[in-house]
Amino acid sequence: MNIYVLMKRTFDTEEKISIANGKINEDGAEFIINPYDEYAIEEAIQVRDAHGGEVTVVSVGNEETEKQLRTALAMGADKAVLINIEDDVENGDQFTTAKILAEYLKDKEADLILGGNVAIDGGSGQVAPRVADQLGIPYVTTITKLEINGSTATITRDVEGDSEVLETSLPVLVTAQ
Repeated sequence: MNIYVLMKRTFDTEEKISIANGKINEDGAEFIINPYDEYAIEEAIQVRDAHGGEVTVVSVGNEETEKQLRTALAMGADKAVLINIEDDVENGDQFTTAKILAEYLKDKEADLILGGNVAIDGGSGQVAPRVADQLGIPYVTTITKLEINGSTATITRDVEGDSEVLETSLPVLVTAQ
């Protein structure tokens, strides 16, 4: 099973953050894997362990993102891919990030793509669904449970204080909550 996880590097909200000129001052700021993406990495590893295959974590960023990718490898991911963009990707829009990720993934024959439900720095939750849309595959957001049986995924998702169970075929993109 080819499993890909979309990962974003973001600032650690537990650390003191200073603002300069309306932007986060990165000098001295600690950066981490977006916590929801961390859930996605953990879920991907569990799926791999249960069904075989390989987990590849993919991130758009600069060389500073390598630290978070190494953390993903230490968590148990098999591979890490940095799509190195020299421009200020941290301030890029979700459409551009999704387009870059979809371009990378389009010929990878992914069975399952996971991402975090939202990024804690922006909270839009737009990148993963846009990637799925550009790849032409189904997606389910805010999942709380994922079961794979052959080429079918049974997914439980959070819907306004309740849950909904869906079934879809692979490949599928899901976002972890």
